[in-house]
Amino acid sequence: MTAESYIQVRIDLPPPQQPVLVAVLSEIGYYAFEELDDHALAFVLPADYNPEELATTLQQFFPEQALQPTVETIAARDWNAEWEKNFESVRVGEFCEIRPPFRESSGTTEHEVLVMPKMAFGTGHHATTWLMVDRLRELEVAGKKVLDMGCGTGVLGILAAKLGAGSVTLIDIDRWSTDNTAENATLNGVKGLEIIEGDATAIPADACYDIILANINRNVLEADRDHFLRHLQRGGELVLSGIYNFDEAKLTQHYLAAGLELVSRAERNEWVRLAFRTLTTPDKN
Repeated sequence: MTAESYIQVRIDLPPPQQPVLVAVLSEIGYYAFEELDDHALAFVLPADYNPEELATTLQQFFPEQALQPTVETIAARDWNAEWEKNFESVRVGEFCEIRPPFRESSGTTEHEVLVMPKMAFGTGHHATTWLMVDRLRELEVAGKKVLDMGCGTGVLGILAAKLGAGSVTLIDIDRWSTDNTAENATLNGVKGLEIIEGDATAIPADACYDIILANINRNVLEADRDHFLRHLQRGGELVLSGIYNFDEAKLTQHYLAAGLELVSRAERNEWVRLAFRTLTTPDKN
């Protein structure tokens, strides 16, 4: 098995149940998904593939289906070719279009972000990207200090820069993401981004942000709450997504208990976006 190989897992499920599958597999290392008419495809790196963990997760969340996943190894170049053939642009109304450079621009949105991922990037998380971009549409970003935490391809941070942010920091735990973010910044003609490889502990110690964007997953959002608060300006906004609606109540309470105020909530295809603001000065210690 080469370093360029990926594990593809096919799971036969009808479309209404596929968002739940995406949500639960995202929390055990699966990074890309395709949701199709009668099945879903989930992709995971070989080092993260654990058949016992997969079987346990499927049994826990789909106990009546007796799911039998089909597993195969595919090469990165084969997946990338398939991705290029199928990947479509994402539009957030008339505000923004996110598209790969091999798709023509619609020319009908205020803003445009070009994205060419280094690795396969499925369609399963378009709802969360859409929700986060839609919140940026509602915010006053110009002149603000912005953190894009778990930046992935860099879409949100790059858009914030295009909206006139005073500074933008993008952080991701994966090297391929930080490398890809730099490439996509160049593709969009955006300069001056601070791009850091690491988790929330890598946020610069003295940094304080007006807007923190975190489109990750529930477990990380729970664990990193205090890191976010430590680096959020008084009156600043923390925007979270990557949350499936059955996790919303618990996560909301977790953040409210830290002294934040919920100021916006939106849902799309059963994925939820929550926006909080500070009520008091965060503890910088």
